[in-house]
Amino acid sequence: MEHAARLKELSVIYEGYPVLDEVTVDFPAGKTTVIIGPSGCGKSTLMKAAAGLVPPDRGRAELLGFDLGRISDKDLRSLRGRNGFVFQDAALWQNLTVRQNLALPVEHHNPGLDTSDVGRRFEPLLSDLGFVGQMELRPSQLSAGERKIISFVRALVSDPDILFLDEPTTFVDTEVSERIVRKLKNLHDRGKTMLLITHNPEITSQLADYLLVLKRGRVLLFGTLQEVVHSANPEVSAILSNVLSEAATYDTDILSLLDRNSDPFPDM
Repeated sequence: MEHAARLKELSVIYEGYPVLDEVTVDFPAGKTTVIIGPSGCGKSTLMKAAAGLVPPDRGRAELLGFDLGRISDKDLRSLRGRNGFVFQDAALWQNLTVRQNLALPVEHHNPGLDTSDVGRRFEPLLSDLGFVGQMELRPSQLSAGERKIISFVRALVSDPDILFLDEPTTFVDTEVSERIVRKLKNLHDRGKTMLLITHNPEITSQLADYLLVLKRGRVLLFGTLQEVVHSANPEVSAILSNVLSEAATYDTDILSLLDRNSDPFPDM
């Protein structure tokens, strides 16, 4: 299957410690890959390396057909406009207003776009997610949940070819979380390529075509949802049980991920 992103024997080392250790994986185009693993295992670093935001110390990364280690500045600028990233901590520009945070990437990748057209790009998304905050506030004046909404909208506003989502529903309330998942499910059904980090079993069940299980910077297992859930590897089973549901047993909770007939997030 055609890949949208590829890591080849990729290592990222921080202060002598391998955060990622010889990671090789192809992320299929048009599919959603959910990345799971214990805290501190390198999930966020892996996603940033795949997006070209963290350079590897060894190995290479490819994104949408480009070798990120050999890409020209012109191609890199073009590539940035074709992907969106939702950071775990939102990572908004603190010196810009909400409106400016949302408008800047649109204007950067679409020079000459009329101001009113810029607003029409993100205002429907804000409405869909129930954001009612003031657009002239700065990120420090928003709640953590509101900052996450803005980060999510910023990632989607240019309709990117590939989405990187690091815990997209953290800090938001239940209603907003359900709205975000509905939006992601719609993108999934449209065949959007997504890489997603989450600890939420319902999100995993609704969105995951593939699961990547990471432990101590190494890929423990990568495969379809069914392949990984039915793995006989006890380390994989333990991570599925512990990460996806603290209170559930492996047999009852994890295997229920395969039942997609019960959709807690019906289309709006």
